[in-house]
Amino acid sequence: MTAPVRPIPRLASIVAAAIDGGATLVQFREKDPAPEDRMEAGRAVAAVCRTRGVPFLVNDDADLARRLDADGVHVGRGDTPAEEARSILGPTTIVGVTLYEEEGEEEAARRVGADYLAVGPFFPSPTKPEEPVLPLAVLDGVVRRTRLPVFAIGGITAERARLLASHGIAGVAVVSAIMASPEPRRTAKEILDAFEAGAVDPRAG
Repeated sequence: MTAPVRPIPRLASIVAAAIDGGATLVQFREKDPAPEDRMEAGRAVAAVCRTRGVPFLVNDDADLARRLDADGVHVGRGDTPAEEARSILGPTTIVGVTLYEEEGEEEAARRVGADYLAVGPFFPSPTKPEEPVLPLAVLDGVVRRTRLPVFAIGGITAERARLLASHGIAGVAVVSAIMASPEPRRTAKEILDAFEAGAVDPRAG
C-alpha cells in the first residue's frame, strides 16, 4: 500500500490512518535507493502495523523483508523468485505474486507456494504508468483458473473497487488514492465500504 512519502513520520501517520479506516494488510513499497532510508522508513511502517495487528509485507525485496522481520513479501517480474523468497523468509511467511497475462502463471505461482495473486492494472495507475491497462476479462480468467485469493491493482478508487468486487476477487491493493488523500482514514473506509457493497450487489458489475 505504501509509496515514498517524506518525512517518515508523515508516512507512518498515513499508514496508521489507513489501517484505522479498514486496511487489512500493508505492503511497504519504498523505491528509495539509499538502504539506510529504506530501513528507517520500513521500521516505522512495520511498527505501526505491529501496534495495530496488521500484516506487514515488503514489495520486491525478500532480503529487506527478512531484515525488517516482515510477515511476508510481494514479488513481481524481475524480483526475487517466489520460491527463493520463501526459502529466505521461511515456510510460514506470506508470499504474494503479481501475474502478467502469461500462460500457466496461476499454476506456477501455486506450485511455488504463493499465498495470493495480484493482477492489473485495470485502470491507469500513477505508480505504474508504463503498464498497459488490462481488460476485466483478464481478471475473470484468473479468478476462474485459481483457488488462490486474487487482488486487483492499479488506479483503485471507491467507485472502481465496487466494480472490481463484483468479479469475485478477495480485495484490492491501493496506493495513490490513500497516500495522496488529505483524509486517508476516510478514503480507506470509503474504498472498503464500496468493495463490500460491490461484493454483495450483483448490479455492481
